Amino acid sequence: MAEINERLFREAKKYIAGGVNSPVRSFKAVGGAPVFIKKASGSKIFGEDGKTYIDYCLSWGALLLGHAHRDVSLEVKKAVEKGTSYGAPTKIETEFARRITKAVPSMERIRLVSSGTEAAMSAVRAARGYSKKNKLIKFKECYHGHGDYFLAGKRGVPENLSRDVLNLDYNKLEQVELALSEDRDIACVIVEPIAANSGLLLPQKSFLEGLRKLTLRYKALLVFDEVITGFRFCFGAAQNVFGIIPDLTCLGKIIGGGFPLACFGGKDEIMRCLAPEGNVYQAGTLSGNPVAVRAGLKTLELLKTPGFYKKLNDKSELFYRRLDKAVETSGVGVCLNRFGPMFNFCFRDKLKFKKFFHQLLSCGVYLSPSADEVCFISSAHSDKDLNDTANAVTYALSRLN
Repeated sequence: MAEINERLFREAKKYIAGGVNSPVRSFKAVGGAPVFIKKASGSKIFGEDGKTYIDYCLSWGALLLGHAHRDVSLEVKKAVEKGTSYGAPTKIETEFARRITKAVPSMERIRLVSSGTEAAMSAVRAARGYSKKNKLIKFKECYHGHGDYFLAGKRGVPENLSRDVLNLDYNKLEQVELALSEDRDIACVIVEPIAANSGLLLPQKSFLEGLRKLTLRYKALLVFDEVITGFRFCFGAAQNVFGIIPDLTCLGKIIGGGFPLACFGGKDEIMRCLAPEGNVYQAGTLSGNPVAVRAGLKTLELLKTPGFYKKLNDKSELFYRRLDKAVETSGVGVCLNRFGPMFNFCFRDKLKFKKFFHQLLSCGVYLSPSADEVCFISSAHSDKDLNDTANAVTYALSRLN
């Protein structure tokens, strides 16, 4: 069956740069040809190779309800019949914004966009416009999309941008304090509250609180990139869990219910700097797309079901106990990092992750195809899915010795 994916990949490379529309999908980090997907439902993806996989990538964390949730799909079908894009204001985008601001109180007003990259890029622009400063602090272990400032120093990005970006180490408050004290042209500090693109790194106890104190002291804005963490652990954001109030927040993934929808927002006085009220320009042809917003509204409604997050977190914890046992008895240099329904296998030898990934793939378990990416549990994962996965993990680890 691998021949099917190899053939499809060769064909894709003729017409699509690299054969994929986002680099990590290529399986370059794990080797081999990527699995080409025909359809998906619930916790499963179905490959063109005829195989069924229990999915823990979930479109990179966008599908907390699983694939093709019945209620979301029905809402989308109704929305499409009314038109797929207007390029004009709608009542439903106001209702969506109202629900977001109620769930995440630090977001007093928001602006809808189509991707997490747009949200982070626009939030930083708003921070610069409001503060009348130029520079930003980011962290090496955090990912904020592919905007130029987030890739400063990389090929294809103007060299002069590096002067305005300070790339520091996550959890190292002393570096932040030194940078802020020496340079008063820093507009903002942007951070993932939980770093989820270099494995899974949790903030040390004082880190987020320290960032808040330092940014207030040195008059820089604090931006939380919660594209991954937003609505992952509770009906709100990680800032609700940690009790830290940033100036600006970026949301994405889950809030779109599988459609291209994201947003950024924050204090009213900051958001007023955006056009048409202010002079900081931000726009988008498909921003507030009515189909995506309908999917997002239905998703938020389902996430607010009493007991939703408790059930999801309890299910995840039981699963992790099985995985912990498999890891402890394996004799392999690996640990399981997790927070709520988000987890990552961290191998001392990253080459072993490649073998582990393919062993699981052969057992019908699809992880995010990179050792640096996290995996996700959805409400669609059944007890059987999780038990079968735990058994597969035990087997895959045994094959690494």
